[in-house]
Amino acid sequence: MKKRTICLSVSIFLLILSGCGKDTLPDSYIEGSDFQYMRQGDTDWEPQMQRGEKGYYFRQGEFVYYLDDGTGLLLPLCNKVDCLHDREKDMERRRSCNAYLYYGEFSNPYSQGIVYCDGYLYCLTDQGFLDEKTLYRLFEDGSRKEQVYNWSGVGIEGWIVHRGVFYYSEHFYTYDEEGEMEEHFALKALDLTDAVKEPGLIYALDEENVFYLGIHWPTAYGNYVYFMVDGSEEDGSGALAPYYKTFIYDIANEEIRELTYEGMRKEETITSVTFWQDRILFVPYVYDKNNIEDFYLGEGTVYIADLDGSNVEVFMENAPMGYRIRSDGRYLYHTNSFLVYLNATGRLDYEEAETFWVYDENMELVDTLVMPDGVNPLKEPPIGDARWLMITYQADDGSWGVLRFDKSKIGSCHGAEIDCTVIPYE
Repeated sequence: MKKRTICLSVSIFLLILSGCGKDTLPDSYIEGSDFQYMRQGDTDWEPQMQRGEKGYYFRQGEFVYYLDDGTGLLLPLCNKVDCLHDREKDMERRRSCNAYLYYGEFSNPYSQGIVYCDGYLYCLTDQGFLDEKTLYRLFEDGSRKEQVYNWSGVGIEGWIVHRGVFYYSEHFYTYDEEGEMEEHFALKALDLTDAVKEPGLIYALDEENVFYLGIHWPTAYGNYVYFMVDGSEEDGSGALAPYYKTFIYDIANEEIRELTYEGMRKEETITSVTFWQDRILFVPYVYDKNNIEDFYLGEGTVYIADLDGSNVEVFMENAPMGYRIRSDGRYLYHTNSFLVYLNATGRLDYEEAETFWVYDENMELVDTLVMPDGVNPLKEPPIGDARWLMITYQADDGSWGVLRFDKSKIGSCHGAEIDCTVIPYE
């Protein structure tokens, strides 16, 4: 792989949001337009459920479905009266369904998500790594499906929609005059409110002595976008050392900075952030692939900082390194879901039940939730919004549905398996 570098010069790209300027928007969560960070789990490629104005939306295979708040029914997102939706056998009519999205055999898992923003659902389809990709916009009432933008000859490895802008990680190849192939990674932005859409470059990777794997896990909160760069770098002796860094893009000021803290060692890495009380939480660590059990079962420190990475403070000491932190805006959740996942994949001997410890805004432990038996251990349940925790399930016969937990019950579970309402797709 050709050596690359982080180009700290940011291309000036004005992201003008519909209705008001981006610099006038608050650094707090705006429901309906902001990236729904609470629906992304540690083992998810992309969120596959979203909250909209009229209900909850799910992407399951080739179709998008919605769970109506009023009726409690799970239905395809298509209001055509003569459409059979997922029961249609004729492929031409099946493709014409407003809820249908192409799901090819070689589709990238990064393309299988769904994002809600300003009354629309956005979904990405692809026909393989460097084949054509299409961003679709689905109307929330199921009345229409339209193409927003097409790419060809690129890979898209992570994407979100936040405040009217499609942020995505692009991976593509070019050839120099001698015919040598060069590999490129970049973070780009596409203003969805602009009639003439043209992606703008935010960040390009091209640093000496670094062998990149890509830009991953974009998230956003307020006027900031966060993303992780990973790969390996030469350590001076010819050996390769892990290269993981998290960066913060300041939308209003069009500036980028690396997330660090005072006293951070060179070998320490930060790979993700959690949003809590309009600030960010993060855990620096030194990963030891040769001693994975001691690493994940060991302890570390959780830090809290302002959204721009400043004013870093210790938030939690002696935190289990294998645990993950999630937030729904009201509660903070500490979970062993990733350890359960490692056990299910045979990489760690860990036999505890999948559990979420729930804290209030004063960091008082208010409840302990145990996930229902049968929840897929290979996919961490998104903790949902302040009202519902919802988990999609799929039975051995191919049928599927939603498990819904009412969060008003938090405070009464006391370590028991949570009681979920089963909503089957029928």
